[in-house]
Amino acid sequence: MNNDIEHLLATAADDTDRPLHTDVDDLLVRARRSVRRTRIATAATAVLTTAAIIGGIATWSATRPMSQGPAGTPPGQTITVDVKTGRIVDNETGRTVVPAPPVSPLSDAEVLTRCGRYDQAFARRAQAEHRTADAAGPINDRWTVLVKSGDQSVLNTLLLSPDRSIVSTCTMTSPTRPDSISRTSPANFAARNQYRNPLTPQDGFRVPVPGVARVLLDIAGESSPREALVGADGYATLGHPGKHSKLIILNRIRGFDANGKKVYDQTPKPFTAPARTVDPSVTVETATPITPVVVLTKDPETGKPLAPPPPVSPLTDDQITTRCRGVDDIYFKDLGQGGVNTDDGVIKAAGPVTKDWQVALKTGTGNKLTAVLVSPDKRVYAWCHMLTATAKGPYDYSRAAVQADGKFADKGVFGMVPEGVAQLVVDLPTGPTRALISNGYYIWGLTGGNSGIKTVLIRGYDAQGKQVYAQKKSIDADFD
Repeated sequence: MNNDIEHLLATAADDTDRPLHTDVDDLLVRARRSVRRTRIATAATAVLTTAAIIGGIATWSATRPMSQGPAGTPPGQTITVDVKTGRIVDNETGRTVVPAPPVSPLSDAEVLTRCGRYDQAFARRAQAEHRTADAAGPINDRWTVLVKSGDQSVLNTLLLSPDRSIVSTCTMTSPTRPDSISRTSPANFAARNQYRNPLTPQDGFRVPVPGVARVLLDIAGESSPREALVGADGYATLGHPGKHSKLIILNRIRGFDANGKKVYDQTPKPFTAPARTVDPSVTVETATPITPVVVLTKDPETGKPLAPPPPVSPLTDDQITTRCRGVDDIYFKDLGQGGVNTDDGVIKAAGPVTKDWQVALKTGTGNKLTAVLVSPDKRVYAWCHMLTATAKGPYDYSRAAVQADGKFADKGVFGMVPEGVAQLVVDLPTGPTRALISNGYYIWGLTGGNSGIKTVLIRGYDAQGKQVYAQKKSIDADFD
């Protein structure tokens, strides 16, 4: 795996810093999809929170007292600062810069308390003695607040662990309503802005030069630069995007010192994705279904009761293809506009999802849905995870093509039933669970996002209940 691909993988990872146990298809899927914590806006332009104007001066840095205004710009510099209003003009374009988001009035202690509460899932995993994605431990008062934006209710912050091994992004829509949280290494965090890959505004980034006090961003599709809120050690954020969040692409990043002198200028590199194609001579081959004679209700190894399989979704196949098509349409609308979707053979090969696609597997209750859809030519699958009835809400989505052996790659969110297996047991952190089997595919829960990744053992049993298969896999144990 080359460094470019590793950087893209780092950018695509959302909730944890996953090990690089993946392939090119998986990498592109994660770079391409909007993960569960991202909501795609229906408006063409997002409405973002702008800087609070206090006493006629814009607050612009978490490291600067809120009562102190930006200094004037010396002649010859590339930005001009209006000392009366704090507004910035980009001298290269003559455009007025969109102000930075406001500094949060919350104390660092309150920020850590709110995000620490939200980080309880991590603590529960550690207490249960299951392997966690990093060794930094749960967020507590020993963590450092690098930058914080928002008001008394809304919060977006970047936090650094005591051992400096993890940067966490924490976003909340109110003191008791978490929106998103992520954990990644500083190296992978820094790699986010190396390529022209989609980010969410709340993701944050870092300008790796000392003394940077202002950061201006040129964003694809926006006519005026935006100013980011800069905190400690060059870490910066565009703040909480609100309900109209959208994915953004950074075209240029400029950093300036306290006197307005440019000290950093980066143009993120375009990423040329490895070509993905679909072999027209290969169609997917699923295992022959086997009806169990002995239905397992207890774990054959421990005798403990098995948790029941996840429920079959009550939605009809037509309802599922209609819902998933709402997400699928986003990818086809983006084709030809640059980025990793353009000229992707796997995206284009089978065309958009229609009612002719087979709903091979479906689980969920109410509006919560996970489904595996197979194209009519049996060469492409779409994996569709939705927590609301439309693409306006949280979702996770991917496509991949059949491999040379006639199988779909196992991406850790569903699997293909091995030959000779009638029932499967998945050793989840919550205990052994029977998998749902349908049309030669299996799934162990709703499995959205990537929180709670664990390496677990999946065991297969024949019709008489004899074990004939065992393999460890990295899966998502999230049942929400």
